[in-house]
Amino acid sequence: MFTPSADGGHALYTRELLGALVRHELGGDRFELVTSEDLAPPFRAAPYPIHPILPRLAHRQAFQTRLGWATNRLLHYPRREWTFLSWLSRRPGVAVVHIQEQRPWLAVPLFSRIRRMRKRLFYTVHNVTPNTYPPFVPAALIRRWNRDACRMCDGLFVHTRRLRDQLADVLGRPHPPIHVVPHGVWTVADEARGGVRDAAATVDQRLARKRLLFFGEIRRNKGLHVLLDAMEQLPQFSLTVAGEPREPDYVWQEIIPRIRRLRELGRAIDFRDRFVPEEDVAPLFADHSAVVLPYTQAFAAQSGVVFLCLAHNTPAIASESGGLRELFDEYGIGECVADVTPDGLARGVRSFFDTKKQSLADEIRAAREHYSWARAAAATLAAYAPLSPAVRAS
Repeated sequence: MFTPSADGGHALYTRELLGALVRHELGGDRFELVTSEDLAPPFRAAPYPIHPILPRLAHRQAFQTRLGWATNRLLHYPRREWTFLSWLSRRPGVAVVHIQEQRPWLAVPLFSRIRRMRKRLFYTVHNVTPNTYPPFVPAALIRRWNRDACRMCDGLFVHTRRLRDQLADVLGRPHPPIHVVPHGVWTVADEARGGVRDAAATVDQRLARKRLLFFGEIRRNKGLHVLLDAMEQLPQFSLTVAGEPREPDYVWQEIIPRIRRLRELGRAIDFRDRFVPEEDVAPLFADHSAVVLPYTQAFAAQSGVVFLCLAHNTPAIASESGGLRELFDEYGIGECVADVTPDGLARGVRSFFDTKKQSLADEIRAAREHYSWARAAAATLAAYAPLSPAVRAS
């Protein structure tokens, strides 16, 4: 599995999935991770071999100018892919390469080289359409690079049926098999889940506080501007925004002015514009009533945050974008809002808090049990099946 990220969502997803693959009852296969040399310590203790050989990626804040940052990226990513291909060329026993991340402008040559080595190639499409587009590169060109790369694979993975259909429309016919591998609920310690042992009491107590949380990377397609506009209609609620800005212009031009206006109106807005360390996540969720996920229609992915909500016994108020509607149709873990406008979102928040959710804790618990990493591993192995001796033997 190729996951260059040293920390964050992709590194966490890889740890959960690879760990589940190793634990799967079929066994028999050997799973390994290729990642960056600065892989964060929490991800190094794993039941599978780790090869931290890829060059580390310098943080954006290490550069004084955008030109310096852009130059670094233009040099870093080709070096990273070359390092991986060089390592892979010396591993004739590797039969399957599973890609978790790729750079669109390098994906086709990377995938082509892997195929020429006679390796089977799989790719998890976490975002059917990119969350952001690089400056000065036409969006149509990015989309074409992604389509061409996906069509070179032996199989593609998405997290919901809706995303499978969206990806099929984007790729057109013919396209490789698209497998639905459900996202699992993030693993957290039992004592961290909701802050206390009694999950039902935790949910009821927190709902009474009317404290909303927006969590995760701050990008336009995650709809924070819509939520802030909706807060003008929710004077009885407070809001915490906790996450690292990924689009600085969006934050300075659209988010900061809205926060200032809300504070002038007397709204309680706590803005924590930084990455939240793993050890701070549990108390943050335990201190809030619900997490709001106002993703816009431009969001075509599964939300990792909603599975963090399930892990911490926290209700979610979310839009229908990406794969969220399927989850909310199956389990009443909060409120799903069809009208993602300030008015519609404010109505959704009020509706959720005004309606007594007698079975909310039970629904969250049932969803947590259903969306397991064991199911994700089984679905992944089923896609590998024609290649896996263990699966063939079963």
